[in-house]
Amino acid sequence: MNNFEKDIRKNAINQLDNASSVVVSTAVTSIGHSIKSRFVNDDLDLFLVISRESITAAHLNFNHLVNVCICDDETDSGSVSLSGEISKITDDEEIHRILEKWNGKYPDHPISGELNDKLVVKVLPRRIDIQHDEREDSLVLSVENELIRRFVSTILLKLKLISAILRAPFFTASIAPVILGASIAFHQRGMLNWWTFLLTLIGSITAHAAANVINDYYDHCSGNDEMNIYHNAFSGGSRMIQNKIITPEKTYFIAVFLFVITILIGLYLNSVTNGSIILYIGIIGVILGFTYSASPLKLSYRGIGEMAIVVSFGPLIVVGAYYVQVQSLDLMPLLASIPNGILVGLILLINEFQDMTADQAAGKNTIVVQLKKKKRSLLIYKISLISVFIWLLGCTIAGIFPLWTLITLIAIPMIKKAFRIASAHYEKIWELLPANALTIGIHLMTTLLFALAFILDVFI
Repeated sequence: MNNFEKDIRKNAINQLDNASSVVVSTAVTSIGHSIKSRFVNDDLDLFLVISRESITAAHLNFNHLVNVCICDDETDSGSVSLSGEISKITDDEEIHRILEKWNGKYPDHPISGELNDKLVVKVLPRRIDIQHDEREDSLVLSVENELIRRFVSTILLKLKLISAILRAPFFTASIAPVILGASIAFHQRGMLNWWTFLLTLIGSITAHAAANVINDYYDHCSGNDEMNIYHNAFSGGSRMIQNKIITPEKTYFIAVFLFVITILIGLYLNSVTNGSIILYIGIIGVILGFTYSASPLKLSYRGIGEMAIVVSFGPLIVVGAYYVQVQSLDLMPLLASIPNGILVGLILLINEFQDMTADQAAGKNTIVVQLKKKKRSLLIYKISLISVFIWLLGCTIAGIFPLWTLITLIAIPMIKKAFRIASAHYEKIWELLPANALTIGIHLMTTLLFALAFILDVFI
């Protein structure tokens, strides 16, 4: 390191040592966000304590690059900014050491006790810029294998961002019914057209993603998501707009783009199948997906959103996936679609428990809001879930479904656990979350096992 580089480092460290706060700027897309924050430092490494619910923390999930400007102007050496990477610190000993240093620097603003609502993060500088009156000095702090590591990290974070915008973890609700419909077709024909199956699967996912994104847009417009202080992984939307990651306008554009892809796939599938059944199913599906939260119908605000979900993820997807394979209608896929539709509806229902306060304020008349008491909604949840297995068992005994359908009873322990958690915590927010997760698992396991029953009946 030459004298010029040493002087830049020394200047930056000197200003950090004498500053009491910095401005930390983050961005995921084109929207920037800045906060003024206290900090402590070791040499050029900065340590911050931020709220887990802050926009900065949300940005950290999708982009680790930050810019830090020193606020205090204690010297005449020029303003200093540091560009680098920010990462969460999880080691307890390291956190304890940082907090001790923090409390020594800020005795009037100490941090003690549990950090449940806060994150301790480290900013590792990669570039130093010092702005003088007449010039700017810069120093790049090189790191071995930096380009390869950053490239891989960027790709993974972009995929994570796309997944979050589309709410991809919920795609099981649209994937499983396609598999069920195709399995019923295989049961009847003994073969599958894998190309149309793949297109049906993609079309189902893009339709689901489009509905998710347009729902984020209109729940933002109504103020519903902004009012939701109990947002979590299962409810309250993706938070992409609220966390200043994408604009409402871009959210709307993404939704329309996804709907267009869905329509194009639907038109192609309709062109390679008999009649116009896929066209009719597609039209109904797109209308329900768009108007679930979009004006003027706003189905979810008028008390019929849950029924729209049951119809969309039940008969429409299962019968549609069956029809593109067999190209004729049959009662079997319709009867088999009912349990899947109800189970997806129950995912929505249990998620509405945490959203009740915000939904009431926004005028969103979900089942939970209409019934006014969560205990009544819990009863509907339990009765509906039990009815799914009564239906499966009854149709199996009647000889409508294969005997192998009885393997769906494997899900009973999950149901019992979901009932136990929901019964104990239906009035609570965070304690109910395991029941939300279990409901998703019950749907996925039951529907896939049901699909497997049709396949096993062919071979065994």
